[in-house]
Amino acid sequence: MIFKGKDKDDNTFRDKVLLENLYHSIPSAIAITTPSGVVTMINSEFTKLFGYTMEEASGRLLNELVVPDDYMEEATRIDLLSSENMNKVRQTIRKDNKGNRIYISLVARGIFINNELVANLAIYSDISAERKKQLLQEILFNISTAAIKQYDLKEIYPTIVSEINKIWDTNNFFIALYNKDEDKLSLPFFADEKDSFADIPTEKTITGYVIKQNKSVLLKENDLKILEEEGEIDLIGTPCKVWMGVPLRVEGSIIGVMCLQDYNDENKFLMDDVYVLDFIANQVALSIQRRMMLDNLIIARQKAEEAAQSKQLFMSTMSHEIRTPLNEVIGITNLLMQGQPREDQMDFIKTLKFSGNHLLTLVNDVLDYNKMESGKIVFEQTQFNLSDFLEEIMRSYSFRSKAKNLSFDLNKDQFLPVEVIGDPIRLNQILSNLLSNALKFTNQGGIHVVVRELSRNGNQAKVEFTVTDTGIGIPKEMHTAIFDGFTQASADTTRQYGGTGLGLAICKKLIELQGGTIFIESEPGKGSSFRFAITLGVSEKSSLGQKAEIPENFTGLEGKRILIAEDNKINFFVANKFLTGWGVKVTHAENGQLALEKVRSENFDLILMDLQMPVMDGIEASRIIRESNDPMIKSIPIVALTAAIMSENHDKIESLHINDYVLKPFKPHDLFERILKHVR
Repeated sequence: MIFKGKDKDDNTFRDKVLLENLYHSIPSAIAITTPSGVVTMINSEFTKLFGYTMEEASGRLLNELVVPDDYMEEATRIDLLSSENMNKVRQTIRKDNKGNRIYISLVARGIFINNELVANLAIYSDISAERKKQLLQEILFNISTAAIKQYDLKEIYPTIVSEINKIWDTNNFFIALYNKDEDKLSLPFFADEKDSFADIPTEKTITGYVIKQNKSVLLKENDLKILEEEGEIDLIGTPCKVWMGVPLRVEGSIIGVMCLQDYNDENKFLMDDVYVLDFIANQVALSIQRRMMLDNLIIARQKAEEAAQSKQLFMSTMSHEIRTPLNEVIGITNLLMQGQPREDQMDFIKTLKFSGNHLLTLVNDVLDYNKMESGKIVFEQTQFNLSDFLEEIMRSYSFRSKAKNLSFDLNKDQFLPVEVIGDPIRLNQILSNLLSNALKFTNQGGIHVVVRELSRNGNQAKVEFTVTDTGIGIPKEMHTAIFDGFTQASADTTRQYGGTGLGLAICKKLIELQGGTIFIESEPGKGSSFRFAITLGVSEKSSLGQKAEIPENFTGLEGKRILIAEDNKINFFVANKFLTGWGVKVTHAENGQLALEKVRSENFDLILMDLQMPVMDGIEASRIIRESNDPMIKSIPIVALTAAIMSENHDKIESLHINDYVLKPFKPHDLFERILKHVR
């Protein structure tokens, strides 16, 4: 502000009066100082804002009156710029006569006469309300961000304190958590200048009062005394001047209280501050709720995993324990059939074998369904002769159909590949379930099977299988339900025809897991037709028109030395009977450790390795063999002979380079074929 020298004496009085009128009419706090910063004049708004009267401020340095210590350097720079005739406008913080900080907008400039600095002018506007709104937005954003990134209240507590400290002093700030069952308060996040608490009863505390009232409160010293006199609270610890608390609510229930207090100034907090703290408490409660939800999910997941592991262990154990005696029964039955029994004995043996195989089918259904539900199915990719595979099914079911006076025929497409690559065990399981159902539910007429190639793309052939019967049929409304586990077409189906209701569910899953779909056409009294297609690999032998070599009369193993690692004496007895009958020289080891000792001291052409044995199982024994430094030991062919479902151990044995697998109870033909394929 610059005055011209001309007519200065005439206008001095007028300018002074005008300046004073303007000075006191402006709705902003104004202070005029000497060039050195000593107060010469303040207006009434200055007194309202900072609390100093003219008498208190006059003759004192302005910066000492209103500038906090940590802003003194900034104020000095502003004074320097003003003395150089430069206006300075900025938002900053100043303090009142009680030390309370005030957000202000400051305009500072020098007053010059004839280019000489004669005074400094400072204009202050209180922007605390605007700044508090802005700060609140920042605080809520920062706490919300922390709550999203961190699920644990311990991790976001430092952020809460740091953000709240932007508005209030947090030297007396705490979060109390409420245990409703025990009616106790815990104080894991506690800061207080005078007192220290850990766990306290809820009753008669100020925090308990907030929980009881279920609302936010602002209590001054007199309010606290009244509540104490009324018996609502019992004051403990150092008395405070003002206490502010807001509930932490999760899903409508109070889980704690967030509190601020002050020991010196009862006007430290206003109701507006209560609303702000309530907003912040909502964000904190949200983080606690997320933490609780996450903890519940973790606990639920752990329980589910433990249940799944227990179920898997149980089913694996059941698989081994049930299949082992079944292997003994079916194995000995096969031995009896090869012993040229009398005709009347043969009928009994066939009945025994059928019952054993039927029981094995039921066991396989239950175990396989459980395995597919847990995602443990692994499909083998082995080469097999599709034509012979179908002929074997034809022979098996033609005998059973003749027993019921039913016709049974198989129609094969002439363009079907001969040698294919896929999982013959799973394909047999699908067709066996469909054919067993057809046979079970058909009392007159017959069963018709059609197999045809739909398409071929390079070395991949899409093959369709259709099984049609003239049985009782299935109502249309049950066409979807019958593919659900443990579901039959009617309530009395199991009682009349037997079965578990798992066959079609397993078929559907096995087909879908191989990328196919199963379709049904059926009406009550008109029979049923099931159709599905899967993709099989086509081997080079098929393209050359060669047929797989199938051993006949079990010749070709004479003189071979085979080690059988098997802990079950009857299982060894059965396998040994077949192998010695084929001319094999057999050595027995009752566990994996003994098998290793035999391998190191003798030469063998192949090992039949049971995977589940005491002392050392077959998986560990196979691993040690494959890691041997002796090339003769390392390269010994190993065929796993196991009563467990192979895919249950797939992850464990995938890297062991086991040459092949025979699932107990085994078919003599399958055992012979796999040994002949891999024997040295």
